[in-house]
Amino acid sequence: MRGEISSAKFAKRHPLDWYVEQGWEWEQIVDAIGLEPEVMDCCTIWDPCCGYGHSLSRLQGVDFRGDLIASDVVNNVAWGDFEDATKVRFFSNDFLDYEPQRLSTPTSIWCNPPFSYKKVNGEIISQAFVRQALKLATHRVVMLLPLKWLAGQARGKFLREHPPQQVLYFTQRPSMPPGDRIKLMGNRAYSGGMVDYCAVVWDVRAPTAPGDTRSVWLPRLGER
Repeated sequence: MRGEISSAKFAKRHPLDWYVEQGWEWEQIVDAIGLEPEVMDCCTIWDPCCGYGHSLSRLQGVDFRGDLIASDVVNNVAWGDFEDATKVRFFSNDFLDYEPQRLSTPTSIWCNPPFSYKKVNGEIISQAFVRQALKLATHRVVMLLPLKWLAGQARGKFLREHPPQQVLYFTQRPSMPPGDRIKLMGNRAYSGGMVDYCAVVWDVRAPTAPGDTRSVWLPRLGER
């Protein structure tokens, strides 16, 4: 997919880094880490850059019955994908402007954040999203990120300061086309991915010690 972030020229990329996962990625993540913390403590799961809402519709599809909150700078949610859209609340919001004291319920943050279209206080926007999520979440932060996000001096320093609990590596390569091209591409939209991805998990309740991050290789689709 030439629109994906590692291979596209800047002029051809989506201006807000809106690249859409198909949805099975979240099912694999749930299979690997479960939903026990969110279920046990009646957590809300919030996707603050929800796009089409594939994270939340798949969470609802795996029988998560807690509160789901979707937000983004614009409303592009595919409401028809939800089993019960009436149980999902959407609001328009720039996540990086959200104030921590406004959260009133236990919350985990799961999202596919924008990657690099701008810098925020000297760091790429994806890192700023993770930093903000770690301030806001009471339980877990789960971020779907390009594998190359883990590399480099800036990320190395950040991850030493905020070690993840787990890094989940997709052995089935996702394809994440620009959101504004999916309908035009039809059946080709989710084929031919050129970027490797991982999911990075932080447990805010019990921060992971340096050196204790667990690596997990997720199976290909159809494999146990």
